[in-house]
Amino acid sequence: MIRAIAAAAREEVLSTKSRKVPSEIERLTTAFHSWQDGLARLGECIAEFQRAEDVLSICISAMIGSGEKIGKIVTSEMSYRAKVSVYRALFIHHLNGKELPKDISGLVSRLYWAEEERNTLVHSIWDASEDQPEAIERQKASCRKKGLVIDQAHVTPDDLRELARLYEGIATDLIYLTRKNLPKVAIRL
Repeated sequence: MIRAIAAAAREEVLSTKSRKVPSEIERLTTAFHSWQDGLARLGECIAEFQRAEDVLSICISAMIGSGEKIGKIVTSEMSYRAKVSVYRALFIHHLNGKELPKDISGLVSRLYWAEEERNTLVHSIWDASEDQPEAIERQKASCRKKGLVIDQAHVTPDDLRELARLYEGIATDLIYLTRKNLPKVAIRL
C-alpha cells in the first residue's frame, strides 16, 4: 500500500513539473514543512522570551544589590509585568528620581510589547495552513465589548524567527543599557 502511494506521488510530481501550479501533494508537503519549522520557531520564541525575563530578574537583583540569591527570592514569584514595573522603579530610584533616559524608556516599552507578543503566541491555537502552505495559521479568541472576537493570522517560520531575534535583542539590551546608564550597578551584572 505504501509503495503504491509513493509511486502515485512520484508520478504526480513528475507530471506536475511542467505545470506552474503546485499539485495537492506539493502544497500539503509545503504546509507540513512549514508546520514543522513553525513549531520549532515557536519554541525558539518562547525560549528567547524566557531568557529575556531571566535577564530582567538578574538586572533587578543587581539593582537591589543584596546578592543573587536575595534577588531570586524577590523576583521568583513576580509576574513579568511586575518585574518590568520594579525594574523601571528601581532605575528611577538609582537616578535619584530623575527622568528615565530615552533608551531606557524605549526598552521598558519594548519589554511590555514583548509580553503582549508572547501572550499572543502562548494563548493562540496553531495549525498547518492549506490556504497558505508556506505559513502556519494562528487563531486567538477573546471576549470584547462586542462579544466574541476571533483573530486569525498566517505567520511564516521566518516571522517567528525574527520575533525570537527581537526577544534576544531585548535580553542583550537589558544588560547593555543597564550597565551603560547605571555604572554602579554594572559591576554586579
